[in-house]
Amino acid sequence: MRRFSRICLTALLALGCTGAAMTGCGQPEQSDFALSAELTETLIADSLVSTGNTNRLHRVFERAQAGEDITIAYVGGSITEGFEVGARAPECFASLSAAEFQTNYCSGGTVICQNNGFSGTSSAIGCLRAESAVLASEPDIILIEYAVNDGSDSLYQIAYESLVRNCLEAPNAPAVILLFTYMEQGHTRQEQQQAIGEYYDLGMISVRDAIAEPLADGTMRWRAYGTDDMHPSVEGHRLLADMIANYFQAAKAKTPDQAYTLPAKSLHTDLFRNGKCCDASNTPYRVGSWETGSHNNTFSEGFTHQKDSGNDPLVMDVTGRKLFLIYKQYSDPTWGIAEVYVNGALAGMVAANSPNRYGTPAIELIHEYDTVQEMHVEIKMLDNHAKKSFEVLALGVCE
Repeated sequence: MRRFSRICLTALLALGCTGAAMTGCGQPEQSDFALSAELTETLIADSLVSTGNTNRLHRVFERAQAGEDITIAYVGGSITEGFEVGARAPECFASLSAAEFQTNYCSGGTVICQNNGFSGTSSAIGCLRAESAVLASEPDIILIEYAVNDGSDSLYQIAYESLVRNCLEAPNAPAVILLFTYMEQGHTRQEQQQAIGEYYDLGMISVRDAIAEPLADGTMRWRAYGTDDMHPSVEGHRLLADMIANYFQAAKAKTPDQAYTLPAKSLHTDLFRNGKCCDASNTPYRVGSWETGSHNNTFSEGFTHQKDSGNDPLVMDVTGRKLFLIYKQYSDPTWGIAEVYVNGALAGMVAANSPNRYGTPAIELIHEYDTVQEMHVEIKMLDNHAKKSFEVLALGVCE
């Protein structure tokens, strides 16, 4: 297997990746646990789980070779966003792998790197954001990474499949690829997500399949990949990018499959369809004792309950079958519990104070109907928490 070239900084800057300004562009430090060239090649080869049905991807290769611009959308949590190397920085695996695609498969056109990574979020939030944040730009390739962010319960399994299926059903028929990341302690949701990938015959890449055995036998140290117990270092992001480049090479070498056929039925029932985030920018509201605006770059149009501000409810009217609350969690007792009422009845209580949380977004399924309904939503603090803080980032609704 050939070694993948490292893309120079100037080429990466030319990609024009969307999102925050590029940071962390200094010379990366050499790791004390650098991998040998031989082991690196083995890790890259072992990361390939499946090429999946390559029909859609081969059409992208053809368009790239014909000189058309190609958009690759990356969807996931903090690893995708580029935590540790700088949000959407040139050293992030998304930037690196988009540059690799530009070098190897494009003839005249430009690869647009659309990095939709959002730190601290799961596929449930990713699914609700997908229509506006991802699919609106009609990306040609979508790479999904949530294996270390998702939980094991049915909410996450349904949300992940909903995201996958909604992407596959997009009118421009993008190629969808799944990336399974991995934590030092062994945590990953690869099994539940790989089952979905196999059902939909998708390309899949696994960090666990590549590094778990070398870590166990001492051939490799975790610090050759990660800075903390989850996030890749500069070297780790380069390794992820090479794994993705290896996938593209294997898919390109494969004889194109027959036209992709989406399974008629979903693997899990009750998928989240037509998801939407509702906030002050797109939904009528009555603010009550709350203030308009939330302290999050992605969800800036939410609502904030300040300490000692009273306890008149925040009121919003939305339409859907399922109602979610997207909110901030802190490990701080000054953050309180909010009550959520739907059509006059208490539907749920949500705690903003939670251990090991540092202002990252959280999501709760508040209420669901069998059919699409109008929902009159009122949010107020629990009576004995009226002097505490809370931030509603958005309501999530889907059919």
